[in-house]
Amino acid sequence: MNESSVPKILVVDDEPLNVELMEIYLSGDYEVISAYGGAEGLEKARTENVDLVLLDVMMPDVSGFDVCTALKDDPLYQFLPVVMVTALSGKDDKIKSIEAGADDFLSKPVDRLELETRVKSLIKIRQLHNSLISQRDEAQKYLDVAGVILLVLDKNQNVMLVNRKGCEILGRDEEDVLGKNWFDSFLPPEESDYTKKIFSSLLNGEIDEFEYSENSIITAEGEERIISWHNSLLMDGNGDISGILSSGEDITERKKTEVALKDYANQLEHSNELKDLFIDIIRHDLMNPAGAVKGFTDILLKRSKFEDGDLRMLKAIERTNKKLITMIESAATFAKIESVSKVRLNVMDLGEILNNVAHTLESQLNENRMSLHMSLKGSYPALVDPMIEQVFVNFLSNAIKYSPEDTCITVEIEDLGGEWKVKVMDQGFGILDEDKELVFERFKRLDKGNIKGTGLGLAIVKRVVDLHGGKVGVADNPNGEGSMFWVTLKMA
Repeated sequence: MNESSVPKILVVDDEPLNVELMEIYLSGDYEVISAYGGAEGLEKARTENVDLVLLDVMMPDVSGFDVCTALKDDPLYQFLPVVMVTALSGKDDKIKSIEAGADDFLSKPVDRLELETRVKSLIKIRQLHNSLISQRDEAQKYLDVAGVILLVLDKNQNVMLVNRKGCEILGRDEEDVLGKNWFDSFLPPEESDYTKKIFSSLLNGEIDEFEYSENSIITAEGEERIISWHNSLLMDGNGDISGILSSGEDITERKKTEVALKDYANQLEHSNELKDLFIDIIRHDLMNPAGAVKGFTDILLKRSKFEDGDLRMLKAIERTNKKLITMIESAATFAKIESVSKVRLNVMDLGEILNNVAHTLESQLNENRMSLHMSLKGSYPALVDPMIEQVFVNFLSNAIKYSPEDTCITVEIEDLGGEWKVKVMDQGFGILDEDKELVFERFKRLDKGNIKGTGLGLAIVKRVVDLHGGKVGVADNPNGEGSMFWVTLKMA
């Protein structure tokens, strides 16, 4: 993390309007640095001490994939979060982003809430990572012989001192280690030349004393152990370099765990791809034929005359397809809401929202010969996301579906002091006490005679209300037969 208290975001895009839009979205909480091409973006990523990169894919000079790969291949920037931003939506582009090492990706046009949420999440991870690295480096200065290998090498690469921990890991006695050339005696041959170069660079002042490095050592049993090293130059009485003090930590098991975690992460990524594919199938591949069936059925019912038996079958097709469309929409909505972790709350009038929902459902009320009475006076400002309308649509449509004809649905809003309690009361079948706790669970659908549902509607309601920090429940209608569904929401 840069020394400034405000995180730096690098926006790389060859379209100035896209860069300007990102600056508008982010400038309130972050310092935004602009780059108008891949080469410029790569340079600024390495010189501006940024905390996150928003990287366009399609650029004429250097593509976003190449820029991301270059950063992730550089040890200095391999943990710098990179978000690919692209107008492409194919699976191949997502795979390329993952292969390039991208931490996340966004599709154009970028949704502001989604952008802010993902940037905030990745910045937080970046801060935690840097904090852990800082703590580790600080603690490393005070490690003693009990926890790490301590090794002193003279300018000729011979071992002048080794502590007990070093001997334990090597599986050798001290006399078997002292005086031996460290690189030729205790390292795998394929790593010896490379580590000798690091040693020479340290002696010549070409790299920092505490430069981090890793290499394998060979134990007396022939086992390879991976050691992470930090080094410090030793001076003689004349101020000349006499050797190097190295502290080493055995990270073999940690490396094995990292490999296992990487494999697990790949499995999670595959699962997420399957989930995205499933949602796409629900939203597009299933909805398209269902919509076509609806269209043709409507045309036939309006333009053709049928015998009673044929008309009943066509009406059955219409009803069944309508239920299918409802099921597809509910499943897609639930999958979308399940993936949301936070909503952006705005001041909205609950009375206005309820009036809009009532207007939308007016035809259903008329078809079922039902009336709607809303005891609303004045305004009811609440902190909500527009998706809260889905809650009231569900409550009212359920009340219509599960209530007899010629009955009344009542809507009231109660002031709880800091919260609004919205109550929807019907004169329907009612819900048994033992079933009241089940109705908001996914795929739990109570027996209501020949009325069928997906079992997702009230699960969607509960998820939306949870995201708002409110409560939801059901009780008996206090004014008589039926049920009362209620939800509490924060006042503005």
